[in-house]
Amino acid sequence: MRSVVVGCALVAGLAAVGPLLGGCGGVSPAADFCSSYGQAMTQLVRAAKSYEVAPAEFSALYESTKTNLARLRASAPTDEMRRAFDTAQFTFSVFSQDAIAADVISRADWNGNAVVISCAEYGVELTIR
Repeated sequence: MRSVVVGCALVAGLAAVGPLLGGCGGVSPAADFCSSYGQAMTQLVRAAKSYEVAPAEFSALYESTKTNLARLRASAPTDEMRRAFDTAQFTFSVFSQDAIAADVISRADWNGNAVVISCAEYGVELTIR
């Protein structure tokens, strides 16, 4: 299984990840989508965890992420992954207050996230923290 860990440091860029994945027998068609999703959600989780000290930064990133979701969804390589994305993004449609969204996002178990699971099925492991 190929692994894209998005955690303490954001992936330096897909150009840096590509050769690492390529050495494992080829790049999964889901690699770009999964890496982009992992990076976006990791940034959001970090901002959510800092909400109490930097609420404006979280709010700006949260709005920016919501704005970019359609572009990210369109990059999913299959209908199955787009459905997983739709399921996972339900969070963005139910919270009207940023403080509540930040709380939920910061405490979420990302291992059960539909996109994380779908990416794993395509051989791309995401770790969102």
